[in-house]
Amino acid sequence: MINETLNLIYNEIKSINLKKIALLNEALNEICAKDIIAIKDLPCFDNSALDGYAFNHKNAGKTLKIKGIIYAGEKREFCLKDDECYKIMTGAIMPKGADTVLRTEDANVKNDVLFLPNEIKKFDGYRLKGEEVTKGKILIEKGEVLTPRKIMLLASQGINEVEIYKKPKIALFSSGDELKEPWQKADEYEIYNANASGIEALLKNNGFKSKYLGIIKDEPSLIKESFENCFKEFDFVITSGGASAGDKDYMDEILKDFGFKEIFDHVNIKPGRPTKCFIKDEKIVFVLAGNPTAAYLLAFLLVIPTLKKLINQNDDFFEISKAKFSGNLKLKSGRINAILGIYDDFCFKVIDDNKFGSGTISPLAKATHLYLSNLDKKELKDGEIIEILKLD
Repeated sequence: MINETLNLIYNEIKSINLKKIALLNEALNEICAKDIIAIKDLPCFDNSALDGYAFNHKNAGKTLKIKGIIYAGEKREFCLKDDECYKIMTGAIMPKGADTVLRTEDANVKNDVLFLPNEIKKFDGYRLKGEEVTKGKILIEKGEVLTPRKIMLLASQGINEVEIYKKPKIALFSSGDELKEPWQKADEYEIYNANASGIEALLKNNGFKSKYLGIIKDEPSLIKESFENCFKEFDFVITSGGASAGDKDYMDEILKDFGFKEIFDHVNIKPGRPTKCFIKDEKIVFVLAGNPTAAYLLAFLLVIPTLKKLINQNDDFFEISKAKFSGNLKLKSGRINAILGIYDDFCFKVIDDNKFGSGTISPLAKATHLYLSNLDKKELKDGEIIEILKLD
């Protein structure tokens, strides 16, 4: 069902094909816009994988004269005669005629003579040119996320600039007369705005920057003015509150007055049913529920995958694991039930027996994973193998 909802969005949106050049140290979590090809072999020359003694394996069991020391960074060529070896440092160029390295701690050396053991594996400690990466090979594919490890790989090739996709400019705001910001003082009848902070952090955790525009009061003229200003600068708008059918939920009407098309007006899931999505040209608006757990989960399930689709990210959007369900739980069929739980030692255990509403926050904070039921699912049984999604 979630995939069907995502497909409704995907069918309406166009991937962003705007690209830019970024310095490598500014490219973390960006999306690669074209295949990146290796420009040199890695290693770029035959070298030693360890500190030790380089020799020809045919001399195993013999005594060899230590001709000298080869240090990492030396560029001249070294050659061996039959009765010789070289002391060699990690990363140093292998001498001609050598094919094996005996590590220093295993070596028996006396008076500049190496006494080789009979049993030693040929090619030990020998790193061949190009054995890790061959020049011309694809290092990073178009659509891949530039993780710290991939940035390290590119740096090893002397690549300092990469072509990446420009990400959409994202605006985030909340609506509701009852809301106060975390830095303000709230009385007992007012509610702190938890949604904006949580969703902003979720976006950042997935590599997306957003600008928080504050709380909009439940007044049509103020909501309209906020959207009008927002659309001048931003491509992607996320709001929480104003998604349900309450008397003061004006989002639908105002967005339709701006010419936005409604992609869907609800999602058959609990929590999170009053979630809507609108599109006009290349601008997208998500109207999430005001309840914190509902808002966060639908941002995780729908907003993040939509953003990743927009920038052509080809990695899996969710990290899925198999788990054994712990306990017994009755479910209401005919909808997706979003079940929060903790995954440990291959077991998934629900939090507080799943007895909490979409307005609660502490179960969400405790959870590590999420289970989504099928529409016809009526019960989860102890020991049943299920698929769960890692949160965040």
